[in-house]
Amino acid sequence: MRLREAQTALAEWIRAPEGVAQALVEEDAKRRDAAPGSARRRLESLIRSDEVLDATGRLEIYANAYFHRILGVLSSDYPALRAALGADLFHDLVTSYLLVEPSRHPSIRHAGLHLADFLGHHDATARLRERAPWAADLAAFEWARNDMFDAPDRSLLEADALASLLPQEFASLSLCLGPWASFRSYDHPVDRLWSAAIEEAGIESIEAANEVVSRGRGRSSGGKDRVTLLVWRKAERVCHRRLDPVEAGALAHLSLGIRFEALCEWAADEIGEAEAPARAAGWLARWVEDGLLDASG
Repeated sequence: MRLREAQTALAEWIRAPEGVAQALVEEDAKRRDAAPGSARRRLESLIRSDEVLDATGRLEIYANAYFHRILGVLSSDYPALRAALGADLFHDLVTSYLLVEPSRHPSIRHAGLHLADFLGHHDATARLRERAPWAADLAAFEWARNDMFDAPDRSLLEADALASLLPQEFASLSLCLGPWASFRSYDHPVDRLWSAAIEEAGIESIEAANEVVSRGRGRSSGGKDRVTLLVWRKAERVCHRRLDPVEAGALAHLSLGIRFEALCEWAADEIGEAEAPARAAGWLARWVEDGLLDASG
């Protein structure tokens, strides 16, 4: 067997979440022309057996270490989801996920990239979606927090820079949302769920999480379920807060870059000319205080 073939085979066996022995059985089943046990013999040609441990058992040690390494990383990436589902169900979720989305990137940082989509759309998680319809949203929210923590640094637009501007210079001030800030809407109040799991340590089961979600819905504006959350990094700490629809619309313009004068004109169309200047000035002050704006924009 060539080196590349050996590396590929070992990687596939090690990555198989169902275990090396089962992976060998399934490989034989897929290759109809292969004699029974041919996959095991391929493995034995690469790894020696002895009276203590056969080749399958030896590779299983590495496979278990590989899986638990990814499980540990995903537990760190999705602490609220793990708390809300419980350790056992989260373990089973990761096993199912890796069957569909094995880690393909050299960096383990990206192992959980597709978990939210897997939770939201794959047939394997249909029953879980019935029990925990918020799970995909919570995973997407936690991944957004991870992304913002790792987002690139750029120069901040700070209050001192604004203070140095002449009144007539504000109109042409260019505003741009930094790459360390993002926002999106969710169908469930996942910020309440995250806080209960992480800050209050008050969730240890799906039932407890469902109760938190129900209470969060009751407190949401107008009784609506959908929330828009801004996530950003400030001084090595990831923050989040809710956005009202108008501020979310304003930030959508900042994502593309906009002059302050144009932002005020947009706000006037949205909320009226009387309120727009004060609202735009308030946004600007809040965005600068939060550290959202890219000075190079």
